[in-house]
Amino acid sequence: MTIDSRRASGAARHVVSACDRATRRVRRDGLLQAAIGLALLALAGCASHAPLRSQLDETGRTWLSVDAPVALSRAAPRFSRAARDYLYLAPIESDNGGTRRHYLWVGLGTTVDRRWPWAAPPEAQTLLLVLDGTPLTLSLEPWDVQMGAGLYRPPAPTYAVRRASVSLDELARIAAAASVEALVVARDGGTLSYELWNGHWSTWGAFVAGASGSADRCGGDSSPCLRTARPVPPQPRAADR
Repeated sequence: MTIDSRRASGAARHVVSACDRATRRVRRDGLLQAAIGLALLALAGCASHAPLRSQLDETGRTWLSVDAPVALSRAAPRFSRAARDYLYLAPIESDNGGTRRHYLWVGLGTTVDRRWPWAAPPEAQTLLLVLDGTPLTLSLEPWDVQMGAGLYRPPAPTYAVRRASVSLDELARIAAAASVEALVVARDGGTLSYELWNGHWSTWGAFVAGASGSADRCGGDSSPCLRTARPVPPQPRAADR
């Protein structure tokens, strides 16, 4: 073999070796990118399951809630072209010495200054939810416990905060419904219809799954909770219906 042949052969081997190293590096980098992608997907999945919040008031009652209420809205063209009324709904569990009650937190908000007599809203008396065509009628009541009324802070100003007693089964039906229509019936008989604005009913499934065993599940694998103590002004011990 001539010197030129040996040089050509060596150069060929060098090229093959370089290609091989490059191929291995590409494969390694590809695997790394795939691993990073899977990790990001996992983190996104964790973020989509927001933790429940468990708060203790000064009377010893524990309140379980979600991060934010579902928001519904309706146009209010009587006041302006951009005016809107809002309906905020969210689940709540109250644990008073082992006795658990479940409620819908109902916030009525608006972009209109309702302090004017001509803009005073009708008094909400009943919440009607139509779940896949089946009506669920819930009576609205004022909160008699300050902690329950203040669990959620929706973005739009609220002019009234009410509660509706529900069962876990009813909350599960809401979470599983493919179609949810919301109407508020006023004391004078008028009806206000709201459409979904922001949020997902299906996220209430995590609340339903964690509510019954909230005392044991917080910090566990089933339904993570954030335990926070929140001081509230002194208040009488009112019967929690």
